Amino acid sequence: MTLHRLASFSAFFAFFVLFAGGMVTSTGSGLAVPDWPLSYGQWMPPMVGGVLFEHGHRMIASVVAALTCILAIWIHLTDTRRWMRRLSLAAGFGVLLQAVLGGVTVLYGLPPQVSIAHAVLGQSLFCCLILIAQGSSSWYLETSETPGGTLWKKGRLAVGILFVQLVLGAILRHTGTGLASHLVGAFLAFWAVSRVAYIGQSDGGPDIQILSLLLMLMVLAQVFLGVGAFLGRSDRAIGFIALLPTAHQALGALILGITVLWTLRAHRIGAVEKAQ
Repeated sequence: MTLHRLASFSAFFAFFVLFAGGMVTSTGSGLAVPDWPLSYGQWMPPMVGGVLFEHGHRMIASVVAALTCILAIWIHLTDTRRWMRRLSLAAGFGVLLQAVLGGVTVLYGLPPQVSIAHAVLGQSLFCCLILIAQGSSSWYLETSETPGGTLWKKGRLAVGILFVQLVLGAILRHTGTGLASHLVGAFLAFWAVSRVAYIGQSDGGPDIQILSLLLMLMVLAQVFLGVGAFLGRSDRAIGFIALLPTAHQALGALILGITVLWTLRAHRIGAVEKAQ
């Protein structure tokens, strides 16, 4: 397996962890398993009820932790680029901290501050793995860096707004407060991502046009999922209703990740916004 494939595989599983974690919150299964790191004193308890969601989330997270640590070691042994080594180190420490935060949420009865930090760190780790996957890809290695581009700064602004919205969403999800702030953040995020998608579609060239199209489609879908997530707000939602807040959270993570990828590509090719 090449480094790029391992990084892509790790990013995929990291997204799966985010979705599984969202289902834990949506179904109210955060305390279905009262101990940590074992589950009812076992490595594999009966996977029924809330245990299926909580312990299943732990199992997937452990796979991501192992993959990320292997990835960090591999990069430090084979890649001389400073930014890749630092990014992989951040990912390695981040995934270990994420495991600790996950344990603290269980052992201390889901304290909101820790749950919020756990959610934000999880999506940050996902973005790190996306950057590592792109940085180790043949596209990145075969594309000569073109300095002087300014288009990537639009992406940087969008990433910043999306990250703030991520925090606001985590606060709403884990405390039930801050809906007004989240709605304002959603408006700003919609504006920033739509702007990036439109400019990238017209000025970015083929390397980022496909990402721009994806962002256009995802940000529109996110609006409808946001309405569904609001209607499906419940500590113990079941069935299809439980999927709506989780899908809203997961799509938000994808939008953040794709915007990060868009920004990296725009910076690499030195894309410049055309005069209108």
